[in-house]
Amino acid sequence: PSGAPSFDNNGLGGLDVWVPVWPATNSFEDGYCSNLKEYVIGTPEALIFDSEFECCQTIFPDQASGTCISNLSNDQQPSAQPSLSNELGLPGQYVAVFANGYEDGY
Repeated sequence: PSGAPSFDNNGLGGLDVWVPVWPATNSFEDGYCSNLKEYVIGTPEALIFDSEFECCQTIFPDQASGTCISNLSNDQQPSAQPSLSNELGLPGQYVAVFANGYEDGY
């Protein structure tokens, strides 16, 4: 991202960028991404992302608890519906299904 974060009414915190947050426990498993101004201000540019999904995918890809992914809105959650049909060469391919968050996925 270039320049200062701008305000966007679609974001929880109003900023259009996302940063990783490690709660007071400083635990990777409890980490998540936020666009709250208090977390964004002062964050190094290398840790600023354009979307919550990009932030989770980059910073918490091996998070066993699934805390970050489970915080994503429904429209950003990974789905069982592939975007391409089998006719395009994807037979036998599978995607993760997160029914009620990461822990209940299959």
